[in-house]
Amino acid sequence: MTFLLNCVKGILIGSGAILPGISSGVLCIIFGIYEKLLDSIIHFFKNIKANIKFLLPISIGVAIGVLIFSNFLNYFLINFSLQTKSIFIGLILGSIPSLIKESNKKSEFKPVFLLYTLVSFLFGILLVFLENYIPNTENRLFF
Repeated sequence: MTFLLNCVKGILIGSGAILPGISSGVLCIIFGIYEKLLDSIIHFFKNIKANIKFLLPISIGVAIGVLIFSNFLNYFLINFSLQTKSIFIGLILGSIPSLIKESNKKSEFKPVFLLYTLVSFLFGILLVFLENYIPNTENRLFF
């Protein structure tokens, strides 16, 4: 059961690796495996069997997630660009409370962090709307 659960977490982490604005590290923190993942990689040779048992399903899941979600992402970005980008913004905003909770474990929250988050969010929204005015340069060469 743990193998399957770690594989599913790996699939979600792999999807986060290719989704714009979503970080695999953030997903690892949300799933509560970030510290263990780092320890398993850094101290791989101290307990090879246990580290392989932990890292293998996550690695398999990451590979599956990248392969599956890259095709979906390409399709949705081409056919439903605004809606797909809006979902990414929602995912980013949805992950903020868990990141704040995790960061508060190590240091005290400062209100200025909320200001930085708000400014970054507004800047991201501005870029999404300005993207419509940027010419498509897909087939051009610049020298």
